[in-house]
Amino acid sequence: MKTKMVRESVMQTIRSSSIRGLSPKGSKWFIFIVVLLGIIAATAYITSNYKTEYRVLLRNNQELGIVSSPQTIQAWMQQKILAYKSKHPGVNFETNEEEMSIVPIKTWFGKAEDEKTILELEQFFTIQSKGVLVEIDNKPIGVVRSKQEANLILTQYKNRYLPVKNNSRVTALSYSASPVNAASVKTTEFVESITMEEIVIDSQYFLTTKAMMKKLEESEEKKVTYTVRSGDCVSCIAQKFNVPLKVIYDNNPWIQDDLITIGDVLNLSVQQPILSVKTEEEVSETLEIPQGTEVNYDESLRSEVTKVLSNGSPGTKKVTYLVTRINGEIVEEKAIKATILKKAVPKRIVQGTKVVKGIGTGSFAWPITSPEITSHFGKRWGRLHAGTDTVSQDRSIYASDHGKVEYAGYDSGYGNHIIINHGNGYRTLYAHLSKISVKEAQVVEKGEEIGVMGTTGRSTGVHLHFEVRKNGQQLNPLKFLE
Repeated sequence: MKTKMVRESVMQTIRSSSIRGLSPKGSKWFIFIVVLLGIIAATAYITSNYKTEYRVLLRNNQELGIVSSPQTIQAWMQQKILAYKSKHPGVNFETNEEEMSIVPIKTWFGKAEDEKTILELEQFFTIQSKGVLVEIDNKPIGVVRSKQEANLILTQYKNRYLPVKNNSRVTALSYSASPVNAASVKTTEFVESITMEEIVIDSQYFLTTKAMMKKLEESEEKKVTYTVRSGDCVSCIAQKFNVPLKVIYDNNPWIQDDLITIGDVLNLSVQQPILSVKTEEEVSETLEIPQGTEVNYDESLRSEVTKVLSNGSPGTKKVTYLVTRINGEIVEEKAIKATILKKAVPKRIVQGTKVVKGIGTGSFAWPITSPEITSHFGKRWGRLHAGTDTVSQDRSIYASDHGKVEYAGYDSGYGNHIIINHGNGYRTLYAHLSKISVKEAQVVEKGEEIGVMGTTGRSTGVHLHFEVRKNGQQLNPLKFLE
């Protein structure tokens, strides 16, 4: 329109002007003005029909079309993305927008075809959902929406095996132990390796939190058999294979009194969750320290006469254990700290000099040097292992306290064994010896060698079975050993 008006103005000027009356100099100026006005008119005409538009290209320079503005494409893609978000709330996604470019171009009289280009774009533009694949020991388990959701599910699963915070007491660690303080969890970790990988996948395959938890709770039987070797014990095998003792007893009901022999084949198969949780907790319990006996000898008293000067009193100590659990089952416990709360006051007696030496102090030393425990004292599913089994490179056996040998002989269960009466209600038993170095009625002193470790009786390997008894009751030796 503007170009047309300029052109008509020029023509009107020519028509309305007469160059006949103009001087040569005036004619030249007239012609100059006419030419100038023509150039202006032509420029305006060209400018009004020469436009900036935008070519939509794919990565391989294939053209989808030409649009009048980049906002046309951006608005259309934003609409598609909003529609996807509305249909799939909370789902991560990716588009192929980066495979497309919008390049400005100059066109004559305009070539933009917005609608046609959008139709072409419909065939090209994609929105794909992304999820997180969770794998356990390189085995795919399921896909969830995000790593954040996966971590939340794993945390919920892990928390199921933590002690209940509002429970002020927990079960005692072992048979005859006193109740212990609430557990303090030090570490919590998964036994298996967990990996997460972001993948492109249709959202219909996403698992809900409930479905993913159910997947993690699934178990599979791990079939394992083991042939008993020299030196094996039930608890040793359980620890070696990370199998609860209850499973061994349930799978092998023929085991009696923890007796296994070389060549026995144990079924260690167990249903285990595909994901196991390992926790380490610190728990404490208060134990009694035996008071012991302090003996003074008096030549004026007959050998059978004993006088009590003071009764004394037992002491107490607080022992802290580090307890390791797999899926809530205890697999290991060890004492890491002991604090004396109250010192024991020994009972003081006067004994006639004719009394045979060897009255016990009530304080017991380890019967072997550098001991390594292979089986603990404790009641397990109706069975009581009445002592502590230990091994050592030094096979010499020593009296745990002063006393008199009450028995030195053999039977089919304990094999060669010794019982020492400590004269204060306590007796100690040393079993499965290869050699007995003392005789019945012999007085022995604390630390005196009494025999040699062996594997006689019901035994699968060289070790010492050690018991502490008080007034006939079998007690946990670890509570008395120095």
